[in-house]
Amino acid sequence: MKIARAASMILGGLFLFLTALPAHSQQLDWGSLTADAKAASQRGNYPEAAKLYKQALEIQETTLGPDRPEVATSLNNLAVVYQNESMDAEAEPLYRRSLAIWQKYPGASTQVATSLVNLAALYHDERKDAEAEPLYNRALAIWKKARQLESPEAMTTVTSLANIYRSQGKYGDAEPLYNRALAVWEKTRRMESPEAITTLTSLGDIYHSQSKYGEAEPLYKQALAILENTGHLESPQAIATLGNLGDIYRSQGRYAEAEPLLSKVLALKEKALGPDHLDVAASANDLALLYNCEEKYAEAEPLYLRAVQIREKNLGLHHPDVVRTREIYAAMLRQEGRKADAQKVELRIEKTKPITF
Repeated sequence: MKIARAASMILGGLFLFLTALPAHSQQLDWGSLTADAKAASQRGNYPEAAKLYKQALEIQETTLGPDRPEVATSLNNLAVVYQNESMDAEAEPLYRRSLAIWQKYPGASTQVATSLVNLAALYHDERKDAEAEPLYNRALAIWKKARQLESPEAMTTVTSLANIYRSQGKYGDAEPLYNRALAVWEKTRRMESPEAITTLTSLGDIYHSQSKYGEAEPLYKQALAILENTGHLESPQAIATLGNLGDIYRSQGRYAEAEPLLSKVLALKEKALGPDHLDVAASANDLALLYNCEEKYAEAEPLYLRAVQIREKNLGLHHPDVVRTREIYAAMLRQEGRKADAQKVELRIEKTKPITF
């Protein structure tokens, strides 16, 4: 998943430098080319955007020189296009060159910070977090010096750094950064922004993974309330959050609260993904487990069988997930007192287990 960049700030910063240029320089062909390139990029037509940015760059370098702010902006925006196309090898040198140009201008500290964030985001996409982390920290130091630690760009930096720490299992480092971002969004009344919702769920996921259910639950509930208010209660993010909240309730023995959530997750996944998707099997299995815990065996059985059927169809008879689901189903049958039925399932498990040498 591509993480947040701050390319728009460099676009805005360009106008600060344009005011110092002669009037005829502002009317060169590269102006219309970059406008068309931006429009193409917004439409998702990245090949066209890349072609136009390259043409603009050629004109800018010829008429203005290779180290101008306009060149730095076009280099950055072309790199963003390449990154969106997963052409990371092509994007990296452009980001680096753009950063080098901005560093030559004493009044361009925010553009430098933005360039650092963009390059760090690229490294994170490439799983080079050891290279991304110091760039994010450098950017934060610039935001702090510029007294812009509550700006959207600074918050992008904070949450991106927190995401790195979370992916590394450094929850003690990630947690205060997420809380810091949430405090700023609360203060600036931006709690309904996508970034704030993602941060709520990310922090909730940290607490959930540590079985700190009391801390995770209100975060998930807050995120779901915002998603409902903004009309996104059927989004993948909402579905995942509903599932996590249902899992918390099940783990706490709050079965009556868990059941409608897990049932809703299953229905939403079926609607979004189709009846035979592996994610549907996972949700059927989760709901079956809940019913099993409640000793509602009649409700659990068809869900276990459905999970097995979907997994067999997608993964084959011998896949470990198929075998494991059958084992859980057999254990439930024994718990129910249906020994003969359990033995039939167990016999099938033995026949379908992969052969080892």
